[in-house]
Amino acid sequence: MVTQYDVELVQRIEKVIDKKMELWPTDKEEVMLLKERVDEAARLAINELKEEAKAGGKKRKREDGVGKDERDRDDDVVEAGVPRKRHSKRGR
Repeated sequence: MVTQYDVELVQRIEKVIDKKMELWPTDKEEVMLLKERVDEAARLAINELKEEAKAGGKKRKREDGVGKDERDRDDDVVEAGVPRKRHSKRGR
């Protein structure tokens, strides 16, 4: 499905490249089959995001308490295994 925003975008591209784009031949049935697959994938992705939000959206941590973000850093301190400071929960 093409919206007015899609048409505007194509027209802006045509203006920048100073060339009119040609219509690409398509088979309507093939496009509709692909659209069904895309819609199904979008529905599954939305449901997965909703489930993650219900779970609190917390990132999983490994057994040693180090999350993925901290393992991927190029920081020498993290890679060297230097103990991290633990923040107490007092005063919160």
